[in-house]
Amino acid sequence: MDFTERRKKILDQNRKYPKRLLILEGILGIGLTAEFCMLSYGPPKIVRYLILLVAMFAIAWIDWHDRRIPNKILVLLLAARGILLCIEWAAYPEYGFSLFLSVLFGLLTGGGMFLLAGVISRGGIGMGDIKLFAVTGSYMGSGSILAVIFLTVMASAVYSVVMLLLKKVKLKEEIPFAPFILIGTILTMALGM
Repeated sequence: MDFTERRKKILDQNRKYPKRLLILEGILGIGLTAEFCMLSYGPPKIVRYLILLVAMFAIAWIDWHDRRIPNKILVLLLAARGILLCIEWAAYPEYGFSLFLSVLFGLLTGGGMFLLAGVISRGGIGMGDIKLFAVTGSYMGSGSILAVIFLTVMASAVYSVVMLLLKKVKLKEEIPFAPFILIGTILTMALGM
């Protein structure tokens, strides 16, 4: 039985969100919140990052199992980002327009770079991944999205090389990308980038 068949068998046995992942999510959320407080992030930014993390865990889980990223979650995330932007603008009116530009350029940079990569690779990157990067860019802002992209690509490259060396995947086999976007986002947040 190869890797794909084993994974499918495991998935068919238990598709519900595992408790271990919820515990990891909780510990990570608490740890990052403590770090954000030490970095003197304001409450709106902390809430924004935590909302993104919770949603991205769910998206990564779905993408890993079903090889799709639900548009409903992305739309909800984008709507929440709009509300959070209004709250941030009200809390910091002198930076309101700068915050708006950071959201806009983060969205365009994240989505645009991967749209270009998708065109160049002739569909090697799915539209769900492109939309997820756009939404992530709106949350992380123009100053951090490049770090997310770099760390995401590095994490997926390391995983792919290891899996190829262990002969768990074939060279042309697709891998779900949302878990690596989650890893890149967590690393960017943890490193304060």
